[in-house]
Amino acid sequence: MPRLRIAVDLSDAPNILRSILAETLAGIPDAEIEDLAGQCAERRVDAVLVCAERASLAILNRGQADRLIAVTPSGARVTVHRPGRAPQVLHDASPDRIRELLTNPVPDRPGLLGWLYGLFHGPPRVEAPAPPGAGDALSACLGRIAARILAHRGDRVPDVGPGRELRDLVRQLAGDGPAPKLPGLERLVSVFALDPTERDLILLGSLVEVDLRAARLLTLLNDHMGRPRPMAGLAAELGLPPERLDASLGPEGRLVRFGLATVAPDGPLATADVTVPPAVWRLVLGGDRAPTFPLSPADPQAIARLKAPESLRPVLEAAATALAGAAQVPAVAVLGPEDSGRGAIATALAGRLGHAALAVPGTVLAEPGGLGTVLRELCLEEAALVLTAPEAVPEAVWPALMGGLPAPAFLIAEPARYGALAMACDRPLMRLDAPPRDPAQRLRLWAAGTGPQPGGVDDDGLRRLAERFDFGPRGIARARRIAEAQARAEGRAAASAADLSAACDRLRQTRFDGAAERLPCPWTRVDIVLPDRTRAELDLAIAWARHGQQLFGEGGPGAGLRAGAGLSCLFSGPPGTGKTMAAQIIAAEVDYALYRIDLSQVVDKFIGESEKRLAAVFDEAERSRVALFFDEADALFGKRTEVRDSHDRYANITIDYLLQRLDDFDGLAILATNLAGNIDDAFLRRIRVRAEFMPPAARERRAIWDKLLPPPEDRANDIDIPQLAEPFEIVGGEIRNAIYTALLLSAEEGAPLSMRHCVRGLWRELEKIGRMSDRSRLGSWQAVLPPGR
Repeated sequence: MPRLRIAVDLSDAPNILRSILAETLAGIPDAEIEDLAGQCAERRVDAVLVCAERASLAILNRGQADRLIAVTPSGARVTVHRPGRAPQVLHDASPDRIRELLTNPVPDRPGLLGWLYGLFHGPPRVEAPAPPGAGDALSACLGRIAARILAHRGDRVPDVGPGRELRDLVRQLAGDGPAPKLPGLERLVSVFALDPTERDLILLGSLVEVDLRAARLLTLLNDHMGRPRPMAGLAAELGLPPERLDASLGPEGRLVRFGLATVAPDGPLATADVTVPPAVWRLVLGGDRAPTFPLSPADPQAIARLKAPESLRPVLEAAATALAGAAQVPAVAVLGPEDSGRGAIATALAGRLGHAALAVPGTVLAEPGGLGTVLRELCLEEAALVLTAPEAVPEAVWPALMGGLPAPAFLIAEPARYGALAMACDRPLMRLDAPPRDPAQRLRLWAAGTGPQPGGVDDDGLRRLAERFDFGPRGIARARRIAEAQARAEGRAAASAADLSAACDRLRQTRFDGAAERLPCPWTRVDIVLPDRTRAELDLAIAWARHGQQLFGEGGPGAGLRAGAGLSCLFSGPPGTGKTMAAQIIAAEVDYALYRIDLSQVVDKFIGESEKRLAAVFDEAERSRVALFFDEADALFGKRTEVRDSHDRYANITIDYLLQRLDDFDGLAILATNLAGNIDDAFLRRIRVRAEFMPPAARERRAIWDKLLPPPEDRANDIDIPQLAEPFEIVGGEIRNAIYTALLLSAEEGAPLSMRHCVRGLWRELEKIGRMSDRSRLGSWQAVLPPGR
């Protein structure tokens, strides 16, 4: 197919229109674009595109083109000329329409070809001038505003050149009919008390965003081809006294303060461009407008529908009564950990007061123009502000924010931030704490969040998930997405309870942010060998973890003891005596996840950072069934020292914080140390269970060897456990290492595990720990050892 040849003359087109037509031409594939002024007499083209009020038809009369498309400089209409046909006037000058006219080879042919074209495609489309409608009415409105500016300028506008073009364009646009009704614009006037000049500026700034004629008109009014938006100085020519220009368009003026327009900050105010944001001009021109931020409609019954503990409802009703009677627009701090229902509580309370709720992140208010955008949306919707991350709001923004609120503000934050917020918001701040979710509420949230899943999670699985993971709606939704993705990857239609549990563990690990690592819990009580006294303490720890909440919690028979439902254990003893294994057994017995605290990630040299990281660890542990295991605990819980320098002072502050947090902790914390004497006495008073893990006696060592060795059918008959256990006083971890070596030696030989492998593994471990012994204690088995060792 030959390439489409188009001749173009856009010398009379305004800059903006020229750019639009150039982009239109660039969007035609495989088109050869030529300059009409440089055409040779014998050169033929398919179509001609010009910008002119009255186009020359010479090229058509010479038979050098099939069609000529003429766009008026105002961009208001298009005229299509063809040889021997009447001109066709179109009021659609959109790029798509012009592209269609340039590329359509047989739009309206006479004679036989035209008859055949009509037979297959229907009669050619001929468009009459469009009847007056909303677009014409808006153009008339634009022309009348411009006419007022011209009248103000009077004789200063010459009747030649651009001045003549300006007068002609205003006459074309202005009409005698009634002004169009613009409900969106009138809403802005009513809500923000705009005067007529501000109203006209907003209308001008809105029209220029969608109408080429408006852009052309503004370039003429501004006397600058590169300035198609209204300048602030036009307000004076519309009737605004110059001394009031700053009150309307300055930083504190209504248009800027409420985000109805932005004014370029450089240079004199009178020459600054006034730009109307899309959310405003869409409202002015009657287009679809969605709130800039998530909006929850007002619901007077929202508190009754809230998925929260029953004890919260009377608290919210009392708060609503207090807020309704406040003398000024109130502020409420809704406090709690992330995803604890703080946003839902704020939205329900706003709905009870008859307000929609607009959810805004505090980071928006730190951006240029963010305050105006937020105030505009709040006022237009008459909404209450639900502000998340309020700590991101700059201090200088708070007075203007609180002073412009049409309804209450709800600040969503962590409990520790209440004091800073009360100082920042510069008005009385009511405190409202999101209560812990009770078991029934957690089960309702999990049931609602997982939904009906055929072949998925049954009632028992839901109950276990609700017990283990205190997640809010967002956390449950995240876990469900991860679990469903895993199920699809494995070819299963629905996620199981195990998938959801694994997904929740991943999310929980993310929340610890590297400060803790998950430990597997494969052991039970029968797997560990302990002296009777230590085993009794282990059993007591399991009983406390299992029944402490019912016994010592609110309403329990031991509530008067004020012991608290939490459990703190101290395991002390040399390395390898089973402290970590005992922690794993307790966690497994009471169905807790066990996380070992990584001290390298928690302890920080910067003041206050250790406390922040520890707070995050304890907070996450309290939200779910998590046991915290502090290995080498004396590094954190060591004795306080006499203050000799600032390092000592801040180290003692960290210990004091740990003391207070351990007192308040309702979960399970296990401290392990090699030297109990290094633990501060104040911690020891808070320990509920204290177990000493001593090196095993001969009887325990025999039991450990017997448990760790393979079953009798998988080993040789010559293994003499008393011979291995009784003469050598080593701990369980060292026995395990000796058996590791023995199994490797037997595998290398390709023979079953036998006594000679165990003896060599035992002797290697003794050498490694530096506890050499008399080899004669091995009796006849000393012969299997290498000579001289």
